[in-house]
Amino acid sequence: MNHLVCRDDVHELIATLRTLYASQFNKNFPAEGKNSIPMQVVEDRVAKAMIGVTTEQFQRGLLLLSTSGNKFMPSFADFRTMCIGEDWWNAQKAWIKACDYTKITKPKPVTLADGSSQYRDITTLAKFALDQVMLLINDGEMYRAKDEFIRLYEAYVLEAQIKGRFQEWYQERPSLAWSESEKKHVPVANDEAQQQLANLKAKINVRNRHVPKPQKLEANKSCAVIQNEWPDPFENPSEYQSMMANGFNRVLGGGV
Repeated sequence: MNHLVCRDDVHELIATLRTLYASQFNKNFPAEGKNSIPMQVVEDRVAKAMIGVTTEQFQRGLLLLSTSGNKFMPSFADFRTMCIGEDWWNAQKAWIKACDYTKITKPKPVTLADGSSQYRDITTLAKFALDQVMLLINDGEMYRAKDEFIRLYEAYVLEAQIKGRFQEWYQERPSLAWSESEKKHVPVANDEAQQQLANLKAKINVRNRHVPKPQKLEANKSCAVIQNEWPDPFENPSEYQSMMANGFNRVLGGGV
């Protein structure tokens, strides 16, 4: 399990800085006077700067701080970089590696000391940030793509560090490939092939199949034929008018 920096580690860093850079530390964080800064405030600033830094990374940073021989006291942010600088790419390096990765047509794995292979062309977070700006890159907007990549990558790295994760290499998905046994064609016997062909012909041959005839519709002879007693007014207008007059006269005369 990766243990993060605790309050004792914060005290150890402050004590180391006050020992190596006494005058600079007292100038930056005076204990007396109107510009004095309480030590509790200094500890809180250190604790915030060390968020996500593991104990192993912190001890390495202390070792680098003690052996660097630098005459100027590093800021808390600089000390954080000393702790995790070797474990994570910075945003600029990640962008350069991402640009190089887009030029690789066929990534090649690297053989490790234990005999296993691993891809080491780009890290997981760099690949994730690259995927989100590929549309900008394809549109030729490289400046916007770079700014967006750096913003995303820095946010992802900070989140990963807070969770105590380490940088991981992005591993390419294995490509689909046929084995030699699958590539080799094994022919069947001629008799078997002929039988399979005959079975196929029997399935698709519909010429000799029985096709039921559709039902034939016939008129019902029991139904009486309806005859129109009135002539057509368009084809026989005179007869129609005569029929109308006769009917009218019968009504006036009281006939049926």
